[in-house]
Amino acid sequence: MNEGQRYFGMTRMQIGILAGLAGMLCLIVIVGGWLVLSNRNSQLSAFSTSVPASTVTSVAVVSPTIEPTITPTPIPYDQLIPADWYQFKTALVEIWMPGNFKLADKNTKDITANLGIPELLLAEVSSKSSAYTMLVSVSYDLTTDSSLDQVLDEKFPNLPYQAHIADRRTVFINTLEARRVVIEFKVDNIDYNNLVYLLQDGNTVWYVEYVAELSEFFDNLPIFEQSIKTFRPVRY
Repeated sequence: MNEGQRYFGMTRMQIGILAGLAGMLCLIVIVGGWLVLSNRNSQLSAFSTSVPASTVTSVAVVSPTIEPTITPTPIPYDQLIPADWYQFKTALVEIWMPGNFKLADKNTKDITANLGIPELLLAEVSSKSSAYTMLVSVSYDLTTDSSLDQVLDEKFPNLPYQAHIADRRTVFINTLEARRVVIEFKVDNIDYNNLVYLLQDGNTVWYVEYVAELSEFFDNLPIFEQSIKTFRPVRY
């Protein structure tokens, strides 16, 4: 009796079919939305793994290197004297040389630079191995407040024999700062070199000179450089 009853112009069967279709539509929408969201999340996840994570790189801070000032280490005086060398000593100074040197006599021609007051003059003993006489001279000046460089500037423009300075540098003789100067000059058409060391002891400037003919100078240079290490003012 009620089967023929209509609602909004539709029978119960028609309403039931419409409701079923609406339910299926809702299910399709829900499933489709879930699939879309699931696919989007997977894409976001893949993107997040493909982008490299930013890293913090530590930078090493290098402190500046401080170079220590090198101070010459003193060597006991006795260890500076080679075996078989001889001592030459005055009331003021001491120096050592090999046995082929002796005190110069009054007839020795002194071709040193004569920079100060003479204190000691040595000459090589004549031998067949040396055609020219080598000389070692020690002299001094008294000064008040002049530095070694000021003494050089005052003294060396007036060198004899038309000499000129070939080398000038600061060195240490044991622990004492000094100046080392090489002078080139000519006497009787013979070329000589004069190795001069300037050392200051209080208000006294000492000049130690080693003079030799040019070729013999370089042959004996190691001897001169060893000898100057044995020079020292006499202490009482």
